[in-house]
Amino acid sequence: MTLDEVRALVRAQSAENLSVTNAHRIKLEQAIISPQTISLIFRTVVDGRVKDQTLNAWLVGQEGTADGYKIVMREDGKQFGLASVGFPHDKHLILVGWYSSLLSAFLAM
Repeated sequence: MTLDEVRALVRAQSAENLSVTNAHRIKLEQAIISPQTISLIFRTVVDGRVKDQTLNAWLVGQEGTADGYKIVMREDGKQFGLASVGFPHDKHLILVGWYSSLLSAFLAM
């Protein structure tokens, strides 16, 4: 997806929900940021071993603090999710999980 396509999708999914407040008492309009591409770590445990996979995604929202949750979107725009800071040695944010929409990811913060 292009930057303009990402902006249009975020705008469409947030249009009627900008004043919705989540459990952290912030409004969706406060969380949305200008989209940028980032790398994420998708961390799983397979046979007792940690397995990290790097994914590319769009960063589209965040809480007000540096260590707060981030709202991310898959490269293809089909899902939104949450990411957070991982271990001190992690090079990228850690994917918390995927949600169906921008609003559902925001409300899960």
